[in-house]
Amino acid sequence: MSLLRVPFAFYRSGSSRGLFLQEEHVPARGAARERLLCKLMGSGVPGQVSGFGGLTGPTNKVMIVGRHSQSGWVTMDFNQVAVDVPKVDFSHGDCGNMLAAVGPFALEQGLVEPEINGQKATVRIHSANTGACYEAEVALNKHGVEYQGDTAVPGVPGTFAPVHLAAVGVAGSQTGALLPTGRSVDLLEADGLHWEATLVDFARALVVLDANAVLPAFGYSELTEITLEVARNDPKLCAALEAARRQASKAMGMGDCAGNSPKLALVAPTTEANSLACCYFVAPERQEMHPTIAMTAAQALGAACLLEGSVAWKALGKTPTVRRSMVIALSC
Repeated sequence: MSLLRVPFAFYRSGSSRGLFLQEEHVPARGAARERLLCKLMGSGVPGQVSGFGGLTGPTNKVMIVGRHSQSGWVTMDFNQVAVDVPKVDFSHGDCGNMLAAVGPFALEQGLVEPEINGQKATVRIHSANTGACYEAEVALNKHGVEYQGDTAVPGVPGTFAPVHLAAVGVAGSQTGALLPTGRSVDLLEADGLHWEATLVDFARALVVLDANAVLPAFGYSELTEITLEVARNDPKLCAALEAARRQASKAMGMGDCAGNSPKLALVAPTTEANSLACCYFVAPERQEMHPTIAMTAAQALGAACLLEGSVAWKALGKTPTVRRSMVIALSC
């Protein structure tokens, strides 16, 4: 058997990590590419001992970056590789955490002629997953990309140079509309329970539920009680959330969501101004919570907070101004 050599970079990007590959070094989209990515990550192998995977969703990712026909642009193709089985989830959409390293990787590999402004380079990125466009502002030094800085990422030790990201045209990236049902609040039913939900699509299709309406039926009084371990050991809660997610998927025009989109988040008020608490589920069916939150989901949640009357708007307590930041406090 011949040895296949694939050049790569290994980045911690946001609160995720994974391989970064050049498009020209891998097969075109299809079965051959999927097999290669699964082999690189060790998917389906006990402990992923034969690959670069880290046994969790956030540490089992591959980003493929290519040249673009327009100057100053690159293409990206995100791949969420499974851990236990050799499979890629093509329903995932974009990954905001892995997006952070696309600009630095493209600059390091000479894939783009960026727009330079002093000690900053702007790399424009087109997503092959969703068609969305992003702008990444990357810090530079005299040698190239600057990685050292004072910016901290919660849950990640150390500080680093920031990468500023702007999303362009991400409304309706998976369904074609910011509000696929045309309403800021819909009613979902699960196991005889009725919950208000906001079904939003902004960088990611997301189902937003009020934690204070959902959790009491399962014996919880606060969102902070829901941890990764609790989710893994509460099949009744997760089954109800999965039923709501599947109902929401049909309402959003996404079918029976045999894949993993839309995602689901529980939100609740906090005592802090401009803040709401959040618990984000990767796949309720697998009783799998995210240890943090996908940045695309954070964008969707932020957009929902701007929609008067939405579940997120009610949890935040007011409409944030477009230029004011808000805090998403993670319960897990």
